Amino acid sequence: MAWGPDANTEEELEKLAAVRGYLQGQFPRASIRNSYDADRMAQVFRVETDDAGGLRDAVVSTEFLEEYPPEKMGKALTGLRVAEHLRSAKGKEVLVTSWGVEEKEG
Repeated sequence: MAWGPDANTEEELEKLAAVRGYLQGQFPRASIRNSYDADRMAQVFRVETDDAGGLRDAVVSTEFLEEYPPEKMGKALTGLRVAEHLRSAKGKEVLVTSWGVEEKEG
C-alpha cells in the first residue's frame, strides 16, 4: 500500500469509500471530507454536522486501514463504536488504530 495525499490503488480508494460510507450512514446529513495527515500516517475524516456537535474528526491510522478489507471496514468501525465516540467526543479527535479507539484533544 502506498498511502499518501493521493490514494494510489483501487483497494485504497475502496477502503476510504468504506469508511466514508460508514460515517455517512451514521451521520446522514453530515458533510464528510477526508485528507491524509503525513505526520500521523493517518486519514483524517472531518464530519461536519448542523447540530451542537459541529465538527468531529475521526483520525483513522493507515495501519487500521491496511488491516481490514473494504467489505469488512464498516463492521470493524461498528464493533469499535466509532460513531458513538464521535458523538460524545465534544471537541476531541477520535483516533482509530488497530489497538482500538481513543479520544484525544485536537
